[in-house]
Amino acid sequence: MSNQLRKDVVLFNHWAIDQYNYQIGDVVTLRHPDKPARTVIKRIIALEGDVVQTRSPYPEAHVRIPRGHCWVEGDEMFHSKDSNNFGPVPLGLVKSKVEYILYPFNRFGKVPDKPRGSRVRYAPGHKVYNRMDDNDY
Repeated sequence: MSNQLRKDVVLFNHWAIDQYNYQIGDVVTLRHPDKPARTVIKRIIALEGDVVQTRSPYPEAHVRIPRGHCWVEGDEMFHSKDSNNFGPVPLGLVKSKVEYILYPFNRFGKVPDKPRGSRVRYAPGHKVYNRMDDNDY
């Protein structure tokens, strides 16, 4: 993700965050939890109540996302400093949604979805992108 959008010109939607209009699969900007002066771009993988199967170096195999938090990851799983490094992120650190890629022109358009994997058990009621049948759980 960070390498993908690093040189792109993108359109941010700050109002979506003010209205709590974000969901699983959204690409967002947020303050880095350990370095607040730094802004990072990640994808929301899970929201409160969801259970995530973590990756190394996170110390636990699974984590339930606490209230008021989300789990974010970069699309390039082995080259990303994300929730697998710093854990669930307070939603207060999320600053905007990345809505569109404006430049380069060959990538112009809405930020593409990333197919979800099977590492998350979603809490009832979430709007999940690329939702599978409920029987898959």
